[in-house]
Amino acid sequence: MKREAKFLAEYRKLNPQQRQAVDHIEAGPLLLLAGPGTGKTQVLAMRIANILYKTDAKAENILALTFTDAAAKNMRERLLNLIGKDAYYVHIETFHAFCRQVIADFPEYFPLSAESTHLSDLEKFDLIEKLLDKHKPQRLRPLNIPYLYVRDLIRAISDLKRENIDVLAFEEIVSAEADQLEELRTESKAQGKIRDAQKEFEKHQELLLLYKEYQNYLEQEKRFDYDDMINFVVSAFRQHEDLLREYQENLHYFLVDEFQDTNSAQNALLNLLAAYWEEQGSVADLFVVGDPNQAIYRFQGASVENVLSFTRQYPDARVLNLEQSYRCPQIYYDIAG
Repeated sequence: MKREAKFLAEYRKLNPQQRQAVDHIEAGPLLLLAGPGTGKTQVLAMRIANILYKTDAKAENILALTFTDAAAKNMRERLLNLIGKDAYYVHIETFHAFCRQVIADFPEYFPLSAESTHLSDLEKFDLIEKLLDKHKPQRLRPLNIPYLYVRDLIRAISDLKRENIDVLAFEEIVSAEADQLEELRTESKAQGKIRDAQKEFEKHQELLLLYKEYQNYLEQEKRFDYDDMINFVVSAFRQHEDLLREYQENLHYFLVDEFQDTNSAQNALLNLLAAYWEEQGSVADLFVVGDPNQAIYRFQGASVENVLSFTRQYPDARVLNLEQSYRCPQIYYDIAG
């Protein structure tokens, strides 16, 4: 009773828009647009508490995904204050931590061994340099500065993985680019434009070769890099229905903070988990919070398009907007706008 009184006391402090978000339970997907200082973390914690108070759900049926360990810790501390020890049983994790746990719990579905280790940044540099020396690509290994593009290549491979583009998918992209280049040669007389397109195509061909060799090395040595974890789980969920069902049948409520920063791989993971409810003729209890003006992880493959396309993915989704800020006087936000 004391915990419920605490929840009710905090609930009364919410503004009307925040209450609508907290009360939107088992009513389909919801996109909450919330800028900095609008109380979105408190809304997330309050909504989890509200689910546990108003439904027969257990704490372990809830998955809340964040981007940083600090954000996950903050949300759990708020939830502890609201519901007590049950907060420890709610899955409040970063995307990578969630996927790492899936791999640890079901290792038989993944191309790793118990001894598999993470590829360090230094090892990535060393591996790319060795691959450049082995294959000597003309566009990506200048003779006078052979390792000029090492950092760019590491970033490019990382971006491909974060956008959920594996080697086979990238092969298809490069193949389509070859067709486009051939059409350009046939239809255009602009030789400069053709030369530029040819140069880009050759770079992508070489990147494909290096990407393939990079992945072959990881597979042979039973290694993985940071970006592999989410793609491993997405791939395993797609290939093994029993594994996906294990999580779909146990996770009933999904919350995502900083949704505007999700990349394609993370978005694919979320949609796979939520798809079960549509298959059952129901609606997913999917609650995402984002600010399309705050996409700080674009360099990591995050896409504001995820926010803009949410209502296309879930046409029955409700959209709410938190406009009242508590961080500083409203006049400063008006000036900034």
